[in-house]
Amino acid sequence: MAMTLKELENEVKALKKQVAENARAKDCLEIWKLQSLYSHLYHIGRNSEVPSLFAQKTPGVVMEIEDSGVYEGLESVTYFWNEVFNVDRMQRTPGFLAIHMTVNPVIEINRKGTRAKGLWHSHGVCSFEAGGVMKQFNCLGKYDIEYVKEDGQWKFLKFAYRLTYMCPYEKGWMEEPVAASIAGNPLNRPDKPTTWHMPYSRYRINVFQPPPPEPYKD
Repeated sequence: MAMTLKELENEVKALKKQVAENARAKDCLEIWKLQSLYSHLYHIGRNSEVPSLFAQKTPGVVMEIEDSGVYEGLESVTYFWNEVFNVDRMQRTPGFLAIHMTVNPVIEINRKGTRAKGLWHSHGVCSFEAGGVMKQFNCLGKYDIEYVKEDGQWKFLKFAYRLTYMCPYEKGWMEEPVAASIAGNPLNRPDKPTTWHMPYSRYRINVFQPPPPEPYKD
């Protein structure tokens, strides 16, 4: 039996909705892949490749990690990953370890599929030399990210890591919640001061910002 015009219209609408939903699901997976790729590159010491994960054409690139201050623009972000987090000085030191996993994502994408926001929990462990002694740490924080699609690929646009604690393995977060500082690195030269840095403290009610992103209004 032939379809009526109304039935055909309804089927076309349903197919368009399904295509849009599939595209949205694909975008979520691509954003997840980008975030995971960053984590893996950092873990294996390919820091110089991290700037390529940021927007190359879209203005407004910003990065802020813990108390590093704000790095504005791709050139400043590249400086950070090649100098402040220099692979020869850090990853190739005997005993060095750094891994920050990214889990529990909340991802919101605009209707056009060109912009997105994501919040990720990040548990990690690290070991590095401090004061001439190798030390080991437990870490917890949140990645608060805005993404943009360039030439069909998702890229970081605004990148922030908000520290909850980075405590010595032997002491724990109650006794010493912050045992290292990027701001103390003499090579750290941000464009602007840190906007928000409030790690855990046993002496106050803690508010673990930021909250999950809100859906886009479009």
